[in-house]
Amino acid sequence: MGRGNHYSDVVRWPEKLQHWLVRASAASLLLLLAPGAAEAQTLSLSEPTTVSESAPDPLATQSIRARLAQVEKEKVEAEQALAGAEDPELRAHLSTVADRLREIEAEVRQQLIERQESADPSLAVARDTTAKPSVFALNQLLEARYDDERGERQRKQRLEASRSALAAAKEALADAAKSRRAAKSALEAEPGLLAQRKLELRRLGERLAQEVVYLRTIQTREAERDPADASSSDLTARIEEMRRVLASGAGDDTHGFAELSRREGEMLRERAEIERQLASAELVLEAARQRFSRGPDTDGDKLATAEARAAARDAIRQRLVLVDAGIERAKDSETIWRQWSAALAGQATRQEIESWMEAAADQLETLSLESAQREGRLEDLQRIRDTVREQLAETPDGTALESARRDQLAAVEALLEAEREEHSARAAERRLTDRFLQDLEDLTGHVDVREVIGDGLEAVAEFWSYEIASVEDSSITVGSLIIALLMAGVGFWGSRRFSAFVGGVARRRFKLDSGASHALETLAFYVLFVSFTLLVLRIIHFPLTVFTVLGGALAIGVGFGSQNVMNNFISGLILMFERPIRAGDLVEVEGNYGTVEAIGARSTRIRSTDGRHIIVPNSFFLENNVVNWTLSDELVRAKVLVGVIYGSPTRLVEQRIRQAVDEDREVLKHPEPVIIFEEFGDNSLNFEVHFWVRARAPMAMKKVQSRIRFRIDDLFREDDLVIAFPQRDVHLDSAAPLQVEFVGQRRDGGGK
Repeated sequence: MGRGNHYSDVVRWPEKLQHWLVRASAASLLLLLAPGAAEAQTLSLSEPTTVSESAPDPLATQSIRARLAQVEKEKVEAEQALAGAEDPELRAHLSTVADRLREIEAEVRQQLIERQESADPSLAVARDTTAKPSVFALNQLLEARYDDERGERQRKQRLEASRSALAAAKEALADAAKSRRAAKSALEAEPGLLAQRKLELRRLGERLAQEVVYLRTIQTREAERDPADASSSDLTARIEEMRRVLASGAGDDTHGFAELSRREGEMLRERAEIERQLASAELVLEAARQRFSRGPDTDGDKLATAEARAAARDAIRQRLVLVDAGIERAKDSETIWRQWSAALAGQATRQEIESWMEAAADQLETLSLESAQREGRLEDLQRIRDTVREQLAETPDGTALESARRDQLAAVEALLEAEREEHSARAAERRLTDRFLQDLEDLTGHVDVREVIGDGLEAVAEFWSYEIASVEDSSITVGSLIIALLMAGVGFWGSRRFSAFVGGVARRRFKLDSGASHALETLAFYVLFVSFTLLVLRIIHFPLTVFTVLGGALAIGVGFGSQNVMNNFISGLILMFERPIRAGDLVEVEGNYGTVEAIGARSTRIRSTDGRHIIVPNSFFLENNVVNWTLSDELVRAKVLVGVIYGSPTRLVEQRIRQAVDEDREVLKHPEPVIIFEEFGDNSLNFEVHFWVRARAPMAMKKVQSRIRFRIDDLFREDDLVIAFPQRDVHLDSAAPLQVEFVGQRRDGGGK
């Protein structure tokens, strides 16, 4: 549809719709221009401590109520506009807008609920700490401490989940803001009704993402709040005081045992009631069976009715079994209470305590096995209840089958509730038995290896989850730090191995030389290790935005204290990309010949011809003249000097030199060797022969030169050509006789 058609549609809209769209456009414009726009809100959430004091707290109850009223008003207007819209495209757009507003309303309403629950003092758990000293009161205090410990574990789990959800919500908000900016740019580039609608939906999506961030922030702050109160701070002291009183024999368990008797009486009365229900269910089942047996069942309702009655009867039977088990459990619990009271008061012998310990250990093992079985039984009953509910929903009202299935559902729900109560009671009995066994072990000085191991594991788990720091609502614990270090080590090792594999494949598969493959291997290592590092930071929920601050500090450090290091590092990258030298090249550095072994992040390692390792900073190769003998190829021009005495036939000398050079198999024919009659020297006629060889090391070139010199000497001997050596001719003037005087004889004559 063209742009003109869009505008004609606008003209044909009812006046009410035009009025609503004008208000929506104005609201959108205010959203873009207002200080509380999405970008500012996103910024304030990312940096909650930098919000201006004059700006209202978006998480305050008053602010939440205001946003709720606003979104409710917008939702009503959208629904009214939708009811009066006739254009299909407009109806689809308004329907999407209304759905988004409903989602926003749900999120804001949930924020209000979270705030009200966190501020409601009636939700605090009330504890009776005024009970008279008894083993029952002691167990009540221990249960309170157990509830506190369990609540703390759950709080930590909620906190971790809330922080993860908050991080995900912030990422979703960033994506929504990016999508909204893209839609805005598209509208500015090509204005139109379709682009305007798209921008409006993107704004609502960003607004929804913002409300989700608000909700997750409220949940995270609630989870971070310390739940400890004054009544739970002195539980340990109260427990120790209670034990001291009971050890002195001043405890009074009369009320506790009376309560046990009362509960046992209630269970007996409940058993009688269930027996009555069972008898009634048996009669109803028998009547259903008789109706089924009298005549044919054309539609299957009679059979289904009988089956439903049988299932209800079976559920009541199982409730009866549970009540019997509860009565038996009450008797076992009473035995434990009496034994525990006697042990704490010092009224039991060591032999009795040891026998009680053995029985308690067996009972504890039995209770643990039954707990796992009952959990599976609860899941089965829940599935049965859901199935019966579905069958009841499909059954016609007012029929016998509907009545039977309703009774079956009631029996199953009663059984499920009884199973839950029995499961909770068994869990409480297991904790009671465990505490009883621990006190007996403390009294006898018995050390349970399993308990020591359990305490050690618990200490390790507590140390593992210890929070070192919290950065932008992301918790960094000892465990996450250890995992990060291990993963960084594995990443370093894996990057080394994989980059070496890449270099090997590049050499074998793509026929790259050693220098190119080494550069590729080094770059692959850098990329992989940086990727592993970012992945590790992501796993431990370390916000990468922290590096914006660290990046500035690092830049200052680089500018002042790490110039040489960064100079060499960047020089190494230039060497790898530009490749004036490569691994395996033969270079000459300040008169030293050697082969480049590796180009590292800071320096290059060179192996000299005499086996020494030379470490050269990378910047040296870019700032100084360096001879690379094998930059483009391995061709090297060498020369041999030879001098013959004056009078030697120079042409014959040239022929023999050329013969010696041509006979060597390592001298290249092209370029052709060149023989030069260099000069008439003081003592000889000097010749030079220049030739090309293929050599990767100076020693290889010297070997060729040595062989040629040997061959020249052999050929010269065959033709009686004499290699000159330094000498001096002394010429005497014989025009006058030389006077010879014997100094020794003269001295002798003078002495006579």
